[in-house]
Amino acid sequence: MVIYADTNVLLSLFCPDSLSAAAAAWYENASEPVCISPWTVMEFRSNMGLRVRKGLLPRGKSMAVMRQFDSATIANFHLLAPAHEHFIRAGEWLAKPECALRSADALHLAIAFGHGCKQFVSFDLALGAAAKKLGLPVVGLKA
Repeated sequence: MVIYADTNVLLSLFCPDSLSAAAAAWYENASEPVCISPWTVMEFRSNMGLRVRKGLLPRGKSMAVMRQFDSATIANFHLLAPAHEHFIRAGEWLAKPECALRSADALHLAIAFGHGCKQFVSFDLALGAAAKKLGLPVVGLKA
């Protein structure tokens, strides 16, 4: 079984917050390979930049966190490349009002689904609900 981790879980793993303990406990007990995509990396970097711009994180600390994340990505995570069909599937899911997906989330789910991931892990309850509706089992983490 392969697990796709949402960006919010990784942010809590690498940037201490109220959800970090739950993210760390899940990761330490993950019995299957954890997958992410280049889209995850993009969102992670975007969030780091936002924290710097808002004055929530010093630039030097942000750079250190990104280096740590990059090292972990190489050593610990399987990187799943998005393909054209993943964008097509994400677009189809966006057209389903019952899914209530945002474009970034639809792409995460399409990549996970397209690569045969058997679980999706996230703190985002709405995203988890959409994943379940689309047939992807969810590990919903809680603080």
